[in-house]
Order: sequence, then C-alpha cells, then structure tokens
Amino acid sequence: MDIKKIIESADRFENEAVEIRRDFHKYAESAWTEFRTTAKIIEFLQERGIQVLYGLDVVDPEYCFSYPDKDTIEYHKKRAIEQGANPEIVEKMQGYTGAMAIIDSGKPGKTMAMRFDIDCNDLDEAKDEKHKPYRENFASVNAGCMHACGHDGHATIGMLTAAILNEYKDQLTGKVKIVFQLGEEGVKGALSMVKKGILDDADFVYAAHISAPGTEGTPSICAAQKGSFATTKIDITINGKSSHAGGDPEKGNHAILAACTAIMSMYSQIQNGKGNTRLNVGTIQGGTGRNVIPEKCFFRVETRGSNTEAEQDVYDAVLRCVDAACRAYGCTWSHEIKGRAVTAEFDEPLIHAIMKAAELVPEFKNISESINLHGGADDFAYMVRRVQEVGGMGCYMALQTEEAAGHHNSYFDFDEKCLIPGVKQFLAVTGYIMEHGVEE
Repeated sequence: MDIKKIIESADRFENEAVEIRRDFHKYAESAWTEFRTTAKIIEFLQERGIQVLYGLDVVDPEYCFSYPDKDTIEYHKKRAIEQGANPEIVEKMQGYTGAMAIIDSGKPGKTMAMRFDIDCNDLDEAKDEKHKPYRENFASVNAGCMHACGHDGHATIGMLTAAILNEYKDQLTGKVKIVFQLGEEGVKGALSMVKKGILDDADFVYAAHISAPGTEGTPSICAAQKGSFATTKIDITINGKSSHAGGDPEKGNHAILAACTAIMSMYSQIQNGKGNTRLNVGTIQGGTGRNVIPEKCFFRVETRGSNTEAEQDVYDAVLRCVDAACRAYGCTWSHEIKGRAVTAEFDEPLIHAIMKAAELVPEFKNISESINLHGGADDFAYMVRRVQEVGGMGCYMALQTEEAAGHHNSYFDFDEKCLIPGVKQFLAVTGYIMEHGVEE
C-alpha cells in the first residue's frame, strides 16, 4: 500500500472541500431532519459507485430519542427537496436520516469504521458583516438551525475520505465503514444506529471533532485518552392550578414558583465525589398572563458527568428536587428523556497507532495526547462501547484549528484549511492500521 500517495491525493479536493462545507453550512438541518444533508451525501457516494445504506437500513426506530411527529418530518422533507435534495432519495429514507458507506476490498482483513456527525445546532446564526459566513453568503438560511459545532466540516471530511479510499480500493484490505451519524447534538442518534447492528463486525472505530487549538500552531491533531462526559437531556413539565392573582391567589398552585424552587435546589446537588459533574437549565417557559397564577411551567435540563455513575447521581437528584418542590406547592409533574449518552474509555493501542499515523500528515503543527475531560458529551461513546463489546477498539480525536468564536455560539466559524488535513488523518489512520496493525 502506498500510504503517502493516498494521503497526497487529498490535496486536489481543496476547493471542493470548501464548496461542500459551505453548502452544508448554508442549509443547516437539526437532529432527525437532516434530509437534504443526507441526500447530498448519498448522491455523492452513489455517483462514485460506493455502496451506501440509509434509512431503516441504518436506524432502529425503537431507539430514536426525540424523534419528531409526522407533520414535522413531512415539513422538513419538503423543505429539503425545495432546497435541492433529490426527491427520490428523500422518499427512500422512509423518514429517517443518516447513512453509511461501505468500501469492501474483497480481501481478508480488519473492518475499520469511522463516524462523522452531520446535524446542526438549534441556534440562529449571526447576521453581522464581521461574521464570515454572513459576509460571504453562506450563513444558514434555515431559522433556528446553525452549524455552530463544525459538523458541516465533519460531513465534508467523511465524504472525501470515502471518495479517496474507494479510488484506492485495490490497495486496501478488509472493509471500511464510513458512518454519517444523525442527531449528535442532544445525543439523540447514535444509539439507534448502534442498535441496528451496523458496527457489530467492526474491529476499530474512530471519530474526530473540529476544535479550538490546544497548542500553538494549527492545524494540529490530538488523540484523547479519556472518553467524553455521560449526559442526559430531560424535558420537565410542572402542572399547577390557575387562579386570579389579585382576588384568589390562595386558590392557585404556582407552577413557576415550583419550577424555580426545584431549579435552585438541583443546582446545590452537583457536587459529587465519584467524578466531575455539570448541570444546566437551558430554557424555561410558563404562565399565561401578569395577573394569573401560572398553571404550567416547562423547562429543559441537561446533566453531565465524567463517568456514568456520577451523571446518574445528578440526574436522580434533579428528579428528587422537582418532586419535592411540586409537593410543596401542590403541583404535579412529568418528565421525558430527550437524549442520553454514556461515557467510554478509549483504547491505548489505538491511540498510539493514531499518533503514528498522524506523523504521515505533513500539515500538522503538533501531534499530542490529552487526558483532560472538559465537559463535552458525544453519543459516539455508544459506538465505542459496542465495538469494544465485540472485541474491538475505539478512539476519539480532536482536529485543532483556529475558530472565530466558541462552539454553540452564533458567531462560530472555523478555519477551512483544516478540512484537507482532516481527510488526510482519516486516510492515514486507516492505511497505517491496515498495513501495520496496532501493538497490543
């Protein structure tokens, strides 16, 4: 295998990489509604003769956190087609986004799997001349949808990696699976793909995330030694009783006060000796009028922990606090889990192989390992755990580059010069392991 030649072949896609990324950025789509994004990926792969599975072939509907109602799905399918998606492909998805390319060399060898997430954040993008996507006319045209986490870049890297590996299929061994995951934001989609069994034959699985530079000089690559945080996303509804705020306040049960009491209480529960924990109440809505005791309050909560046990403690504390506050105010409550991810430990032999492979990418200014946990969560952990369960290995990488603003910020943007080095890294890891394996 001529790994160097395969890696160098990515250079010719420099302009196309920017075009693909900006197209995805302009037509950003959030979890479970990535119909245009998925259709474009499928079309790109099929045009190159690459086998691609999608729809119910890669998703188990029984494990779809926060799957929208039928009307919402139909609306987004229609919007995707209006914005350039192939209508035939959209219909064949059967209401489920995400895809997986398969490149089978036909020769004995390991099954290599890589994950690229494709969804955007639920966020309105900045409309400001100082924001490059707006200034250069590729800011999101879809309200409440913005690629503020780099997944437009991830999808681009995955597509070009697949295209190049397919060109050099005769030099490969074993099989390569390129997973384009729906719904990473809110940790909604990975479990449904894992439960479908698409990684049950994988020997290795690896992913990368565009991130801010941890050291001077970019682009750089960092292989993580520790997994991402475990997390649960919870919707909570409190039901009280309305009454006249002036004439009969004692006849009401104040849902907003119950919610506020619960929220203040749960923030006192995040200290945990089992690990680092996080808690955030991201939205709250309630009440109907200034002079009405509010009968309903709704809020969204997320819990996080550096291990699954610590996160579970915080999650349990949230529910206890809500229950206690509702009993105090005479209210009732309900909750729904909208997303969940475990944590995972990554495999040192694979980390070391990734570091070796990175030395083949000339653009990288720094190659490093990290043992730090910074509070990020990613349901890629489900994929890692599944591959480990069947005897394989998993790892996560950070593709470090300059950013205009932090992740999940309306001014987020990243230096597109990282795209081709990102492709080269996946090519390098795949080729290196096929040729040299990993040292146990």
